[in-house]
Amino acid sequence: MEQRADLSEKIEQNLPCEVVQDLLPGYVDELTSLVTNEMVKEHLESCSPCKEKYMRMKCPVEQEMENSKEKIELDFLQKTRKRNRKVLFASVAIVWLFVVLILGIRYYIAGKTMNAEYLSCGLSIQGKELTATVKSTSGQGIRSINIYEEEGVVEISVTGVTKSIFFDDEKETTFTSSEAIRQVWVGDRILWADGEPISPLTANLYALYNPYVGNMPFNGKLVRALNLTAFTGNFVNELQTKQQPYSWKMILEKDFSSSRQESMLERLPKYAYLLLSQIGNLDEVVYEYTIEGKPVSLSVTSKQATEYAGVDIKTVGQDIVLLEQLVRKTGLSNVMTYAALVESNAQVDDSMAGEVDRVLGFVVVNYTENEICGMNITVESDGATGHQGMTNADHTALQNGLNVEFQLLPEDFTKEFTDGEPGKITLSVVTSDGEVIPVQGEVTTDLIWGTKVRLNLSGNSDTGYFLGR
Repeated sequence: MEQRADLSEKIEQNLPCEVVQDLLPGYVDELTSLVTNEMVKEHLESCSPCKEKYMRMKCPVEQEMENSKEKIELDFLQKTRKRNRKVLFASVAIVWLFVVLILGIRYYIAGKTMNAEYLSCGLSIQGKELTATVKSTSGQGIRSINIYEEEGVVEISVTGVTKSIFFDDEKETTFTSSEAIRQVWVGDRILWADGEPISPLTANLYALYNPYVGNMPFNGKLVRALNLTAFTGNFVNELQTKQQPYSWKMILEKDFSSSRQESMLERLPKYAYLLLSQIGNLDEVVYEYTIEGKPVSLSVTSKQATEYAGVDIKTVGQDIVLLEQLVRKTGLSNVMTYAALVESNAQVDDSMAGEVDRVLGFVVVNYTENEICGMNITVESDGATGHQGMTNADHTALQNGLNVEFQLLPEDFTKEFTDGEPGKITLSVVTSDGEVIPVQGEVTTDLIWGTKVRLNLSGNSDTGYFLGR
């Protein structure tokens, strides 16, 4: 042991700085032996120049090791973030694809049952055999037509999808009933009964039968179905229900020209006949209006309606065939009705053809986002101006997505204009508090008697209302 200690001391004493400095790179990288490490360490403790050189060599290595460690940690965090980002994007993509898949299945494959108001149906019926040609009037495609029958009453259900090359907006189908067909329905609307095609107006009135005149909301629905205010303008209601005979008085706000008197006397009783048939305990309809400032009163009773119909007017309201016959006799099946989109092959009374040819029809589809209670339409052509307003009799909101139809007669214009002349159409809306708001935009089209122009009303009270085709 003493000899080894002496040898170590002797080597230490004889180990020059040059040798130590040559050994420093291996010493710093921990590549030298334990004995060499011990000797270099002892030399560095006593030699300042060698120690300084050692420290200079050691610091970059430690710094490099530290940097390497930080880099490894940074790479790990970056890889973790990148992996999490990929997971997030993948999750969002999967959810989005799932939503698109569900919506695609719903709108392009599965579809949903279409409302009868957005369907046009042509029917051919021979005993038990039915051929139905169904067309969508809303732009949707038709995926399938399902037909059910019980005791001769046939119900047609139509499933609509987004229109595509696979699903057109028109489809035909045939059906054989278990017994002779008595009625055909599409949804809640009847199209055919006991050999009689049922007009849209008849179907609407039949569905709105009101047993009691005091139910003003239902009275208002009947007025809308008849589109009565398109002919009369706005009016104030007065009901007399304290004692019989029960009456409904309509006080028309508009002052009419003398040229309008003849059409008023002809058309107003016909509206009254239908109201008397569809309101169970209504005995009399009274109209009060003015012709160039002179007051006029027109009364129509149940007895008069019975004489006109040829049957007790109170049996008509709940008999769809009798009601259709009355509607045809009045000629009002030709009148463009509010919210009547279902078409039928009902026959037209030829005696009314001349009158229909002198009607300008305008169908306004209500796509507004706010509740409105009425519309006013103004038509101008070659210096002639015609105006008409429509407000719900019960001041309820016009239903979004349905039609409001106007019909203007020659008497509604300030003067005659040439058939086919270009005309400008503008609109205003009436809010629930009675405010009249002009609609932005105008539509220019040729005005041809006996035709119907379809218009779209969109927008809201914040950004404004807009008129288009």
